[in-house]
Amino acid sequence: MNSRTAAYAALLVGALSAIGCASEGDDRTPRGTDPNAPPTGTDPNAPPVDPIAQCTGKEYVGFGQEKLTASREGALSGADQRRVKSFDLLKTEFPRVLGKAPGSLNASASTFGAPPARWNEEPQLNAVALQTAYTIAFDGCLDYTAQGAEYATAPDANNAPAVCGAMQRKFWNQTPTPAEIASCVDVAVVDAAGEADSRRRWAYACASVLTASGFLSY
Repeated sequence: MNSRTAAYAALLVGALSAIGCASEGDDRTPRGTDPNAPPTGTDPNAPPVDPIAQCTGKEYVGFGQEKLTASREGALSGADQRRVKSFDLLKTEFPRVLGKAPGSLNASASTFGAPPARWNEEPQLNAVALQTAYTIAFDGCLDYTAQGAEYATAPDANNAPAVCGAMQRKFWNQTPTPAEIASCVDVAVVDAAGEADSRRRWAYACASVLTASGFLSY
């Protein structure tokens, strides 16, 4: 190799090295204008975020240079995350907590919007479905409260909190709050006060617990 050839080879190697060190950006994206480039800093005006709830994902820009998260509604971490139980799940939940399925349960699939076979659809509650759920619950609660000495005594301010709390813990699989217990007590003691049969009064309270979000959602 003569000196001229060696010089050309050195120039070629230098040019290739420069190209290799250049930006790896797409040829269709001008350098420095990538809408999805990694962030280069922190917004000084952004409010502090709890590290546990902090989103560490990356935002992406779609068509029209609009962020894909632009229409996302902000909410507190952990809020509004309950999902309505499907009818297939309720068919097993009612017998689980009541001991047997209410007689009116199986005929209510269409009211709850049960999807056809091999099809999945997120269930939604409406006024008709909620009223039907209460009817089913009351039907089952009449049989449920027909047994048990605690339901033979009319509900009052003294015995209702303990009985309501026990039903809520069993039906919801969680400890009720004082406000939730008070709501059940109000149904048994006040709303159902016109009923002469004490077991029927307890059935109203039982049905109110089974149509609360603690049972109909998860």
